[in-house]
Amino acid sequence: MCVPRKDCRGFTLIELIASITIIGILSAVTVPLLTRSTPVYAERGYADGIAASLRQSRAVALASGCDVRFTITAVGYNAFQHVAGANNHCAAAGAWSTPVRRGDGHNLLETQPTGVTLTANRVFVFSGADGTVAGGPLTIQVGPQVITVEATGAVQGP
Repeated sequence: MCVPRKDCRGFTLIELIASITIIGILSAVTVPLLTRSTPVYAERGYADGIAASLRQSRAVALASGCDVRFTITAVGYNAFQHVAGANNHCAAAGAWSTPVRRGDGHNLLETQPTGVTLTANRVFVFSGADGTVAGGPLTIQVGPQVITVEATGAVQGP
């Protein structure tokens, strides 16, 4: 207790103990929530990456006129197309030798993060003529996230 004077400043011991107790309770509740939800964010980010890469693969197929093969495995995903020759003409058959590139110039491939579950391995071939996918609709499930590739090549999902 302080009689109103000019030099009366600071906190009492009770106020400091109450503040430390409140901070301790809040941190005990919130820290486990943040660490437990990290795999959920990894799954969501990986699903978003797959959906965006599928859309880009379809766009590359339409823009180049060459078929694009997008492969998803337990290891990760990648995209290649049939392109051969100095003039980048589409190859009718053979190896999928030319990697599809992202906007930043790197190859369109990603490694699956640890702890992320993927339901099935899939191969999508986007037609260079019209962007369609044979055998659609096809689905991919990454944790609780579901991505559907329609027969038209449209990608539905996260």
